[in-house]
Amino acid sequence: MSYERRSRHVTLKLERAKTHAVDLESSVAGFLQTQPYRVGIKRDEERRLIYFLEDVAEAPDGIPLLAGDAIQNLVSGLDHLAYQLVCRATDDHPPQPRRIYFPIADSEEKYEATKASKLQGASPEMIAAVDDLHPFRGGNDTLWKLHRLNNIEKHRILFTVGSQAAGIHLGQLLSVHVGDAFPAEAVQAMKGMDLFLNPADKGFPLSPGFELYRGAPDEEPNPELQFRFTVVLNEPEVAEGEAVTGLVSGFVQEVERVVGSLSPLLE
Repeated sequence: MSYERRSRHVTLKLERAKTHAVDLESSVAGFLQTQPYRVGIKRDEERRLIYFLEDVAEAPDGIPLLAGDAIQNLVSGLDHLAYQLVCRATDDHPPQPRRIYFPIADSEEKYEATKASKLQGASPEMIAAVDDLHPFRGGNDTLWKLHRLNNIEKHRILFTVGSQAAGIHLGQLLSVHVGDAFPAEAVQAMKGMDLFLNPADKGFPLSPGFELYRGAPDEEPNPELQFRFTVVLNEPEVAEGEAVTGLVSGFVQEVERVVGSLSPLLE
């Protein structure tokens, strides 16, 4: 079998994953454009100004579905790559064709114990090249997260996805407090900065009543004050509060890197 035919099995899966990743970004952007977070203002007993969420819309189910589809295709692409590596080494006669997987493990010890069985028939050069990727937790956490999330999505439930606070506009916040201490041009430039201060408590999952910011007693509300929000994936001990689009994009980049490093062995 030619190199082109072998690599095609892998690249088709990778391109499909990229399509899902693009659709995921569009879905998240479309959700955010609906203005799903309504910010209100209130005061406490000491007349402190409080910005809080009056209402929060739920993220659509299509977001975890698209994330799962992208992740499944990426893992499938890696498994296709492992299969083609074994086929290349065995002249298309793998000894255990139904048991070939790209080896990713929860620890280096588990990786060393299972890699040979998952790549049975691969050449020592191929196994060494996979070793160099350190596909286990603590060695290549991106691949490990990809592997774990794929298992969660396939064998349990949809990913836990929701909104969390992602920052308050620092320039607009400071401009209220500097008064006449700076020239008007400097204050205006401050308001135009694309700089957001990330809160310690991001409030996942956001719900009505969540306090975004507490000002000073009798402070006047700032109608220009902007808050940033993001849609995150939250799976304990795997990916906690990570922006779902950035997470999937990182997976795509890492799998592309893996494919690029191992594909020459298919020639």
